[in-house]
Amino acid sequence: MRRMLFHLAFLTTFGWAGAVEFDEVATVLEARCLDCHDGETREGGVDLERLLTAKEFRAKENHKVWLKVDRVVAAGEMPPKKKKPLTADEKAAVDDWFTSVFVLKDGHEHIGATPLRRLTRYELINTLEDLLHVQLKPPYVFSWEFPALLPSTLETLLPADAPGESGFTNDAAQLAGTQPPVLKLSAAFDFALKTFVQDAAAREKMFGMKTVPTDLPEAKARAILQRFVVRAWRGYRNADNEAVVWRAYQTRRKTAEPQAALLHAMKIGLLSPAFVYRMETVAGRAAPYRVRAVELANRLSYFLWASMPDDELFALAASGALLKEPVLAAQVDRLLNSPKRLALAEEFAGQWLGFAAIADNRVFYRGESWTRGVYDEVLFFFDELVKSDRPILEVIDSDWIYQSNYTGVRTGGGGHKFEPKYADIFDWRRQRPGGIRERFYEPPRLIKINSDQRGGLITTVGILRVTSAPERTNPIRRGVWLLDKVLGRQLHAPENIPALSQSERVNGKKLEDLADIMKAHTSKAICVSCHQHIDPLGLGLENFDPSGKWRTTYRNRRPVKSDGVFPNGKTFNTPRAMKGILLSEYREPIVKNFAERLLAYAIGRKLEPHDRPTVKRICAALKADGYKMSTLIRGVIASPQFQKRQDTP
Repeated sequence: MRRMLFHLAFLTTFGWAGAVEFDEVATVLEARCLDCHDGETREGGVDLERLLTAKEFRAKENHKVWLKVDRVVAAGEMPPKKKKPLTADEKAAVDDWFTSVFVLKDGHEHIGATPLRRLTRYELINTLEDLLHVQLKPPYVFSWEFPALLPSTLETLLPADAPGESGFTNDAAQLAGTQPPVLKLSAAFDFALKTFVQDAAAREKMFGMKTVPTDLPEAKARAILQRFVVRAWRGYRNADNEAVVWRAYQTRRKTAEPQAALLHAMKIGLLSPAFVYRMETVAGRAAPYRVRAVELANRLSYFLWASMPDDELFALAASGALLKEPVLAAQVDRLLNSPKRLALAEEFAGQWLGFAAIADNRVFYRGESWTRGVYDEVLFFFDELVKSDRPILEVIDSDWIYQSNYTGVRTGGGGHKFEPKYADIFDWRRQRPGGIRERFYEPPRLIKINSDQRGGLITTVGILRVTSAPERTNPIRRGVWLLDKVLGRQLHAPENIPALSQSERVNGKKLEDLADIMKAHTSKAICVSCHQHIDPLGLGLENFDPSGKWRTTYRNRRPVKSDGVFPNGKTFNTPRAMKGILLSEYREPIVKNFAERLLAYAIGRKLEPHDRPTVKRICAALKADGYKMSTLIRGVIASPQFQKRQDTP
């Protein structure tokens, strides 16, 4: 009777052709799921009874529940193991209906509405550097006086960006939710222009002369500002905005010399939305359409460089040649052959994997003189994946690492070189600022390891450090990090979690082994479902202390055990063995997660169900090509999400 009421309610509300498909889904969920997820039981907080009678599938609250239903059904997590699993036909019914409603639009693939994107602090600094031909980033040095990563003046003037639902600070929705900090932008632009005007080489590039004459002809001034706004606004043209910039020059020129008037007008141009935002032409279309060449150039440069296009990219965009596949492919190669590609390691990987915290968390790392070296080990490792087109699975394990002289951690090994086809990043970033007694900084060296202790990015000192507490390891934190960042499975911690120390005694007996303490800590039924995934991952890295050093005993001289059992029954007793299981049993979710993270970063928003066909194609290409980094990057760039826009959802 209950089933009939559900069906009748649905058919009354939705009298359309898709009702049959939903009827099949409702039948599956009612028969197999309502015992635990009706209005009374609501296990896990999921009320399918309310969901099946809801009048709007895509309503925000219903959308989230349908996403969860789709995820647990696809993963085979529901029904629980104690109950009969769904048949192939039942799973197909849920998947087909979900695809028709949430993935496709009128039976076709689409990309969702393309958001307007504002420049992040990192992108602003990079763009100002390239626009004004000056260096604004902090010096790349190692000093006993300044062992940490120094913030630039612009970083102190501009507020930090908070990550959005995509996990990245370039999230369009997150940036749109906050007003541009106009006063702070004004102060930042003042500093950047002051730096620019003090640099004779930069002035010559911008003005076409080292010294601006006091009798600068008006036509010459107009031409200078015209070139400036075309570059500053990155190909976006707006006659009204250009007129504002020119009037600003004319007004200031009445009371100031030409150079001062030019700087004033340039600042007005920088304060324009055309600079602060990545403007694109909107056609008002409901279906995806290809962006203009200049817009593709901007998307490409901000993805790979986190900065504006250079002259060559602008020229190819202006001619329309960039829209030709061979030309675009060659430009991707060229951009990756530039040290500016470091943005992928700093911004994408730094935020995704969390090692940006080494630079950002100045209190936590205060007094640790090896901060620069720890950060660079992880930075150089990820950059090597791009630089030498390595398999993305080497994030898990590899026969090479980058080793710094400043971490106190040594791994035996010899020289190791891959194809040196890309420019060196160290020479590009190194400076010798005045007033700092700098010792020669030795960047991390690429070595071939001959030990089972290391290998892969997940066992670099930086990652092991940011996933530990200051004075002790934290297997739960490390396990959650691996589960989230590497496997792509996000968990939500329950409320009022007791401290781990509260589980050190069971029935009056003090537990000595960390594995036993964690078992007691997570013995409650509500904890088991998550900790069966978390604990083996965290304990698998227990041989590494809070500073990333290898250890075989704790301070109390009890032996360290890096062993565990995965939910699928696979066992391990060393970090290397755990990584082997990850690569053999969890390869698909690792690759899928990597692809999803990079796509989200590239398009500046969280992924939605309609992005799944693109992710599926990228993963298939990766598998066919040995999981090479270049295949992933090119797959993202070739996607409709990257090359097209859609103006309505």
